Amino acid sequence: MRILVTSDLHVESSGVEPIRRLVAGMSRENPDLVVLAGDLGNPAWIFEQCLTCFLRVGAPVAVLPGNHDIWATADESSQELYGEILPEMTRSMGFHWLEDEALALEEGIGICGSIGWYDYSARAPELNQSDEELIALKPRFAMDAVKVDWELTDKEFAGQCRERIVGQAQSLQQDPRIERIVAVTHVPIFDNQIDRRPGNMAWAQGNAYFGHLTIGEQLLPFSKLTHVISGHTHVGMNGVVERPAGPVATAVVSSDYGRPRWITIDL
Repeated sequence: MRILVTSDLHVESSGVEPIRRLVAGMSRENPDLVVLAGDLGNPAWIFEQCLTCFLRVGAPVAVLPGNHDIWATADESSQELYGEILPEMTRSMGFHWLEDEALALEEGIGICGSIGWYDYSARAPELNQSDEELIALKPRFAMDAVKVDWELTDKEFAGQCRERIVGQAQSLQQDPRIERIVAVTHVPIFDNQIDRRPGNMAWAQGNAYFGHLTIGEQLLPFSKLTHVISGHTHVGMNGVVERPAGPVATAVVSSDYGRPRWITIDL
């Protein structure tokens, strides 16, 4: 079983040609599943352009949104994008909207996923910042502060995301057909996926908006979990989380603007 995960393709910045080359390269790996882990393109018509490129990948495709993908426009609210427009667009192409439903593959592999968002649990501990301080600072580090137009707080939306992916993982854990679980999130969920840069104050402050470590804490007890792949930060990371039930391999896709990449998982 070969699963390819890519993220942060940002077609609004790079155009479709780098994505077409990416798809050609992924196709040569003969994948059994391709997962798109968010930040594909904004507004929605550009998101659709990105999806269209993957019609040629030669494998089933599962899709997650990223934070950029739900930035509101004059015609599309964040809630409409997240709850209706992007899911319907994805399904109309025959792809799987992983945000709402896990995948149970015949080979005994379960895939759960979420945009994840951020609940400030990845904040730099040495800065001792309160939630109120992080809310005030957010416009300096994340355009989500002005581009996402719903009234949900970050913690409220993050909590909804956490509840859904933990529910997906629980259903896969209880399924006797499933031997391994792979979790894919847009936002990193383990500390070893966060690029800590001691001494860099701006980077340390920004880390609060780079992860949702509470999801990782709640997924770790699921013994079938073997891999976690995330995006969002554009900083490639590889690691292992040790635990009594066995190690969990972690990674962050290293895609950057105009430089799309993917990660291969062979199971």
